[in-house]
Amino acid sequence: MAFIQIPHDMTELRIMMEQLKEMGKEANEDQLIEQAVVDNAQQLLDEALDGHYFTCKLEDGKLVVYDVINLPTGSIEPLGKNFKEDFITDADNLWIHLSSNLNRIAGGR
Repeated sequence: MAFIQIPHDMTELRIMMEQLKEMGKEANEDQLIEQAVVDNAQQLLDEALDGHYFTCKLEDGKLVVYDVINLPTGSIEPLGKNFKEDFITDADNLWIHLSSNLNRIAGGR
């Protein structure tokens, strides 16, 4: 089985946690979910811009997008209470939500 680099749902996240455990590394589910949200959002944003020009960061419960000179250019709120809950309950819907909003932010540039 290939090592999961970026989990797209809870099943992949649990597999990734087991893979890390087998390698002797500690894995924190909350941190892995946050990183998965950022990494998946970054991939969606890079696709929308045909390259890595903007950067996504989780800040104060929002996903904030920064432009090439590190100025905030937009932000996205979670669908529910927080992105962790969104990832756990319906990751596919979260990716649709992020993709739509990231395309809007990227299109404004």
